[in-house]
Amino acid sequence: MDFKDIKNTWKDSFNNNELLNKDEIEAKLKIKSKSNTALNKVKRNYKIELVLGVVSSVCFVVWMSINLSNKYNFIFLVFTILFFGTLILFTWRNYKKIRRTVLSNEQLKPALKKTIKDIEKYVNFNKSNFTKFLLLPFTVILGMFIGLFVGIGEKEISEVFLILESGIIKVLLLVIILSAAFIPISQYSNKKMYKQHLDELKQCLEDFEEIE
Repeated sequence: MDFKDIKNTWKDSFNNNELLNKDEIEAKLKIKSKSNTALNKVKRNYKIELVLGVVSSVCFVVWMSINLSNKYNFIFLVFTILFFGTLILFTWRNYKKIRRTVLSNEQLKPALKKTIKDIEKYVNFNKSNFTKFLLLPFTVILGMFIGLFVGIGEKEISEVFLILESGIIKVLLLVIILSAAFIPISQYSNKKMYKQHLDELKQCLEDFEEIE
């Protein structure tokens, strides 16, 4: 155990007019260590999500620009860039809130509370009905439309709607099946990347409050 951490925790107990014993000091240092471990994993996973999001979005836009050959390609490109750009920006803004967070001995409890609040907002968004039943199906539909426009080449948009009208039941079934497949995958990813570490931070806060 780091002597400097022990010394700082000991001094902090004097500043709070609350002299800690050896077990309490060790408990606080253990909570600090566990909290920082969980926080660092969340920061790492934010970085992974951002890198994968940027790379996949760029690759998809490049693929579209090469394969879309009708007069609507510019509209689709702009819309797709705005859509994926908004999702990436949302993730980046959430990451910015915690990337410089340091869980120190002196401000452990308030820092834990703020960190938990920031991460929980992102976790709850990913778990929300909006994400599961609107955002994911919309992404599936967008991908299907782009694939269809790539396939029709120079045909008019009216012909696209005729194709969709003739097979509307099949299209709806495909959207439902793909959405149903992606929902559990996205929820599992959210749990492994963020939710389990959020739960660890909450447990650390509970342990800290028990010591107090």
